[in-house]
Amino acid sequence: MKKNNLYLLLMMCITTLFLSCGDEIEFTATEAQRAPNFVNRTLSIQVPQENLSLSIPIVVSSLSDSERVFELEAVSFTGSASEYTLSSAVVPANTIQGTATVNFDFSQIADEDLRSLTLKMLNPDGAPSNQITIEYFKEILCNDLTLEIVSDVWATETYFTIEEADGTPIVERFFPFSTDSTTPQEYSVTFTLPDGDYVLKIGDTFGDGNIGTGGGVTLIGSYKLTCSIITHASNSDGFSTGTPDPFPGAPDAIVEITEFSVNP
Repeated sequence: MKKNNLYLLLMMCITTLFLSCGDEIEFTATEAQRAPNFVNRTLSIQVPQENLSLSIPIVVSSLSDSERVFELEAVSFTGSASEYTLSSAVVPANTIQGTATVNFDFSQIADEDLRSLTLKMLNPDGAPSNQITIEYFKEILCNDLTLEIVSDVWATETYFTIEEADGTPIVERFFPFSTDSTTPQEYSVTFTLPDGDYVLKIGDTFGDGNIGTGGGVTLIGSYKLTCSIITHASNSDGFSTGTPDPFPGAPDAIVEITEFSVNP
């Protein structure tokens, strides 16, 4: 289910070079040490029992005809230094893209404990790198999920749907609140899902989301779908736009959609 070497395929188009016929790219090794940066600023990972070698995409600002190597440094961490080992960040010759490697030790991480590690790259030219924060925890097999919803003023407009990835409904448009109120109402349900891919939809029949005003009060709705320390979906700030989800009696209904996987 997990691979020992996890390469995060998060590389994006970083630069485009326009060359006329016959043009050549000229570069020198001394130009290349500038501005090493992580492509992504945050990552969240599970560390499997067989440990994890995490390859993190990086980019530099210039080409070079030689390989460049940058040392990694921990800026802050909430766990123990024994939980991880930092390797170098390497950019091969004649490219601006490379990888930084961090190795995680499953046996050193406490059960159900979320850790955070913030890294930067050390640049001999002095140009500062950005930072990346990696949240990590020991692999958890969890199938008992909890969905929590807090209402806005117009609570009866709120509904949720849970589907399999192919659209097969598991819970179809369930309305958790029977009355509207100027005070927040809370709903919580725990259920079991087998391993697989799913979709959570949080909906509003009126089409204005879960931020509602009435009786001189404005309430911001929220929701969270969790399994142990894993958060599959959440929104604590409310939503006012979404994907159309019309059905009889609610032609303007919208939903906020989150795809998630149980024990991927």
